[in-house]
Amino acid sequence: MNKMKSSFSYDRNMIRKFPVVMSLVTLVVIMIITNPTRTDFYTWLESEYGIHVSYDINETTYTQITNGQEKILVSRSGHIQHVGIFTTYDELYTDGEGNEIKIKALGVMNMFFKR
Repeated sequence: MNKMKSSFSYDRNMIRKFPVVMSLVTLVVIMIITNPTRTDFYTWLESEYGIHVSYDINETTYTQITNGQEKILVSRSGHIQHVGIFTTYDELYTDGEGNEIKIKALGVMNMFFKR
């Protein structure tokens, strides 16, 4: 005897997978909403490395305070890769003595991690 499936029947496996799928979708949406901005990165940069960014009409100035002394930095290069759920930052600065300061960070869920 052949059993016919009713058009109103449901697959038990689909019901079990639904909470997992919804949890993943919710996690991705939360990660997209809480992806840190460039301003958040500059705030983290100041607290982690002592590098302060100030804006003028014509230029952006970078200064670093270490051991109570302020040094002017020159931004040599920078790269930001915004992926949606996270952002990577690569920054290269040079101080007046020619020393390079390389900063690599990963921003996800309003937090930054050194890479």
